Amino acid sequence: MHLKIHATLPGSEFNLRSSLNLLPFPALLDTLFRRVAPNRPEPSSALTLKQAHELHLFDRGWLPRILPPSTRELQMVNNPQLNCAQGEFRFAPVDWAEFSARLRPEGVLEAPFVNWARSLRRMRGDGHSLWHYPAADRHWVFFCKADEGYCEYVMWACHH
Repeated sequence: MHLKIHATLPGSEFNLRSSLNLLPFPALLDTLFRRVAPNRPEPSSALTLKQAHELHLFDRGWLPRILPPSTRELQMVNNPQLNCAQGEFRFAPVDWAEFSARLRPEGVLEAPFVNWARSLRRMRGDGHSLWHYPAADRHWVFFCKADEGYCEYVMWACHH
């Protein structure tokens, strides 16, 4: 299987349904990286959970090991240089209870993205619930519509 996972900046045009408008870190860094990689990033091809495992995306830290077993249509944009990622996936709504039991409601009011507060307001206004999954070296924030079996996520590395 050959699949290219895009290793570039999370972008404000990740997908047309998304209200996330995240640019990594301070505006100065954003300007610098846009000069280096001026094209808008495109998400990976849609993956199943099995394909994500085969590509070692969990082992490499690009996905948390807590995704619902019915995860499908998984798309992502990863940035190895900044150690952050953005993506979306679908799942069977019956898996929501087990998945959400591993998450913390709300919890992340600050993140290293320029438009974080605005994106939080916009996602809540669009009916998404906000969930946080802290790992040893990463933060995962999920914006979900449980009844639709849909989540968008953002990940960034923790700096201890």
